[in-house]
Amino acid sequence: MLDEWLSYGLRLFHLIAGIMWIGTSFYFVWLDFSFEPLPQGEGAEKKEGVEGETYMVHGGFFYRVEKQKPTKLPPNLHWFKYEALLTYVSGFLLLLLVYWTGGGMALMGPTRIPLSHPHVAYAISLGSLIGAWVIYDLLWKFVGKAQPTIALVISLALLVGAIFGYCSVFPGRAAFIHTGAMIGTIMICNVWMRILPAQRRMIAKRLAGEEPDWAEGAAAKQRSLHNSYVTIPVLFTMISNHFSFAFDHRLNWAILCGLTVIGASVRHLMITIERKQTAWWAFAPASLGFAMVVFVTWPAPPPEVTGPPVSFAEANQIIMDRCWQCHSSHPTDDVFHSPPNGVVFETPTAIASYAPRIRFRACESRSMPLGNRTNMTDEERDTLQRWIDQGARLD
Repeated sequence: MLDEWLSYGLRLFHLIAGIMWIGTSFYFVWLDFSFEPLPQGEGAEKKEGVEGETYMVHGGFFYRVEKQKPTKLPPNLHWFKYEALLTYVSGFLLLLLVYWTGGGMALMGPTRIPLSHPHVAYAISLGSLIGAWVIYDLLWKFVGKAQPTIALVISLALLVGAIFGYCSVFPGRAAFIHTGAMIGTIMICNVWMRILPAQRRMIAKRLAGEEPDWAEGAAAKQRSLHNSYVTIPVLFTMISNHFSFAFDHRLNWAILCGLTVIGASVRHLMITIERKQTAWWAFAPASLGFAMVVFVTWPAPPPEVTGPPVSFAEANQIIMDRCWQCHSSHPTDDVFHSPPNGVVFETPTAIASYAPRIRFRACESRSMPLGNRTNMTDEERDTLQRWIDQGARLD
């Protein structure tokens, strides 16, 4: 029970911290494009160092926000940094809790490249997060500085490769979450290793009366913009574990790529609207990505049922032997102490009501039992599918 409450608490904490981080990210991108130059002419208020201002309303009050270059350090300067740190730390702890406990069961399964040992899965899980940051950082530090378009194309190609790689070695749910964790690792490292240090150096030089390196500021802003563009794709991966039709699909890597295109395109549209330079063309990749995802996941017509009739008793025996250890009111599994997703197979009516999900998870994607820890055979999967295709009768 303790691990269940720990998982619940971490998920809630991660959600709240993520709202804070992504909310401030969206807000500051909007704010940066909302400033208007100060009024000029006779009688206009003169403010040294102020480059623009904007007005907002909240709670019946007007708020005036000024954008200014640092001339002296304010006594109450707030750095937006812990929102990102708390989001990542809670997410990383969740990753360890869900995917590293239980002998790595959630990282193992029938995949294109089956992993031989949990330690191999752990190494890929952690090593890919570190490696992704190192490759991304070097790419944008050297190539992106002079040729940002080339660096962008390479980054997108590497992202597609990483998604395909994750979906090849990990079960779909773990692959989607690790893609989000990989992007999240890049985002948090951008904040703490590139954006904040650059801001501190620029402020320190300005306060010392020296001219800051504005190119360094532009590079930090570029990383901040990268973070903003991938926020929606990361949100897709965060909620993906509720949608097995996507992560358990045989083309799950293509689905995730399509969702990434949709998220980045929508975010680009949002940013250009805030700039008052709306890029209507962003509807095209977003629409194409959506059409592709819908087309790929659209259910195929049921196949013609072949083979001898299967009785409920036969199907029920398979479920009792291979599924009941987890999907019962009191699981006997050594990892799950409550039925996953609340799915319980204890009455014939309940089993029949879950027939479509059983067919998809156990017979089509073969992602259940998780890691095939109960050794369900291909013959048993075929028998279950025949029972369901024959109408999931209880007689």
